Amino acid sequence: MSWDQYVSKQLVETGNVKMGAICGLDGSVWAASPNLNVTQNEAKTIATSIGTDNFSTNGVVLNGEKYVFLSGEEGTVRGRKGKKGVHITKTNTAIIIGLYEEPITPGSCACTVESLADYLKSLNY
Repeated sequence: MSWDQYVSKQLVETGNVKMGAICGLDGSVWAASPNLNVTQNEAKTIATSIGTDNFSTNGVVLNGEKYVFLSGEEGTVRGRKGKKGVHITKTNTAIIIGLYEEPITPGSCACTVESLADYLKSLNY
């Protein structure tokens, strides 16, 4: 399966993620939904900031938008902006990004993103 198929089939087509992306820890964008313009700088900042205090100070910037940092723990970050939100999980070699918008719930987006991340970790990605 190609990275584009992971984004389309495992994230967006579930109905639990409006747009998604998979990016390398170096910031390279492996695949993204058509209307999601993740820059290399945004992806690299997210990948290197997971597990630090950076998000509580600067928020989560993605697709040119700043999301208020809600919470995060080792390997996971959550942000919100109005009726939209973001859930990001880190794997061994990548970050999985899921964006949602009401009526999609944060929990359903989180489960979908983390399930894909767990699967990719099992393949050593």
